[in-house]
Amino acid sequence: MMQTCTRFRLSALMLLLLAIGICRESLAAEPQLRGIWMHANFIRTPAEADACVDKLQRANFNAVFLLVWYWGGQASFQTQLCPMLEGVQPGYDPLQYMVRECHRRQIEVHAWFVNGAYGNPTPLHVLDRHPDWVVQSGGEAGPLWYDLGKPEVRKFQSDLMIEALTRYDLDGIHFDFIRYNGPAICYCKHCQTEFASRYGCGPIEQLQRASFPFASTIAGNPVAGPTTAKVLAQFSDGTPAVATNELDKGHVLLFNWHALRSSLPPVAETLSRALRQWHAPRDKVFVMNTAPNRLRYGGKETTETAEALRKLGYGAVITGEDRLDTLPPGSLVVLGSVYMIPDDFAQSLERFVRAGGILVVIDGPVHAIRNASIQRVLGMSKTAKYINRLESVQPVGTSDLLLCEDIKIDLEQINLKRSKWAEYRKSGVTELVRDVYQRAKRAKPGAQVTAAVFATLASADSVFQDWPGWIREGIVDYVVPMAYTPKDNVLAKQLQEWKTVDPRLERILPGLCIYTKVKDGDSCTRRDLEAILTQYRLCMVQGARGSNFYSLDGTAANPVLLLNEPLVEALRTGIFKNKVPAYRPPLRAPSK
Repeated sequence: MMQTCTRFRLSALMLLLLAIGICRESLAAEPQLRGIWMHANFIRTPAEADACVDKLQRANFNAVFLLVWYWGGQASFQTQLCPMLEGVQPGYDPLQYMVRECHRRQIEVHAWFVNGAYGNPTPLHVLDRHPDWVVQSGGEAGPLWYDLGKPEVRKFQSDLMIEALTRYDLDGIHFDFIRYNGPAICYCKHCQTEFASRYGCGPIEQLQRASFPFASTIAGNPVAGPTTAKVLAQFSDGTPAVATNELDKGHVLLFNWHALRSSLPPVAETLSRALRQWHAPRDKVFVMNTAPNRLRYGGKETTETAEALRKLGYGAVITGEDRLDTLPPGSLVVLGSVYMIPDDFAQSLERFVRAGGILVVIDGPVHAIRNASIQRVLGMSKTAKYINRLESVQPVGTSDLLLCEDIKIDLEQINLKRSKWAEYRKSGVTELVRDVYQRAKRAKPGAQVTAAVFATLASADSVFQDWPGWIREGIVDYVVPMAYTPKDNVLAKQLQEWKTVDPRLERILPGLCIYTKVKDGDSCTRRDLEAILTQYRLCMVQGARGSNFYSLDGTAANPVLLLNEPLVEALRTGIFKNKVPAYRPPLRAPSK
């Protein structure tokens, strides 16, 4: 009842705020940020730029945040530090042209830099000359990221941003991806030596061990209550981590978490040993899902499971669950994150295993564990608590399926070092922001230094992005949280959280999305027009000083013009009807 009343009050408040906002639209005369992010790889010729600037003017935007550095170290302006963006018309400078044409129409231009993400899967232009500038996580190869913890990386990026600011008549410079790609540790000599010296706790050892026991960030939905299952390894709280079960002629192997999401050598070795011992065919591995599981969770996990198995050398094929009863004895079936198993499929699984089939289960089928057939197949009887933390996986007894060493894993010490690592990592990111801000204000006191940031405090903290600290210290003029949620109630909660940092929202301006990503893909579609306008009004009546829209021209994977004519007309005749200057926050005392 209390929750119902709370939701009613929130809905009523939102309706009232929106109604007030509609009335205020005609009165809006004070400065607002009416900005939009824009990718320079869509204006490789003056004609393309003219078309975009025309739309900005007709929609009454007063600021554009133009991406000028990304793409594996390419720039869309003249610089001695990087090559010009590929495909740009010879003799044409996209940034210079945009500054001239936008200023003629009273539109500010802010140069947008992608700082952390490299923007290319292979090193070129920058990382080919400086391979040590990349984050060295020590794990499976992933996207390339600049290591902002290295002074030479920070100096290069600071020099690049200040060069653009001083060479062009810019209104501001804008950080993006000013963070790391998740909580990965960098094991390079510089970072570990500096970390150990600063905190006096020694370097952080790599967790990617080839044997049991090992520690790793574990996420999963485990089952528990072993009946006939043999537990080979367990988590620190005693929950089964790896188990096998024998059922008549068949064999079952359970990894009780998302074990294939990362390349863990002990997992690969155990899987290989089990399948060799059970004479499983490596070239005929069938990855299955179920209809209700696909409906609720999609098919992404199934695809990723098959791909992970292929990387381990197994001929994994995704096939329909209706094929199970037709497989010959001794076949190998893998269920990856299949939580919902109908009774008829559960019975088929039991028949399959009893007849000599081999089943590998990745993550526990928690929504089906009450089914008697699933209990007999797994040799487990109940669920355990969801796991998402740094965990140790300790062997239980001895088993020829596990490669083991006689070592101890001290989770408390590992967690202590990692907590200090978070502070260390944040300091490197903040140092770049601080240096750019101080240099920018000395060069052009009126230029704005801003940053696109994660929308919630928790999400920003998880990637070492201390934007509340930047506001408190005064090393950004304002931040733009990427509030791309389609849900108005989520946006309302984010606005309230931002006010705990900046009660008047003088230095926090929302970034709103005008498109929706297609599920399980990189493409996007335009968001409903009224949904865009409603979210803008919600921000304004909460006290926002404007907003920044993402984005004018889609993404690299889906290069569509998102700022279409209906949206231009709705802005020009509605929420942007009266032209106003771009918002600038109150001046601070000069930096010392």
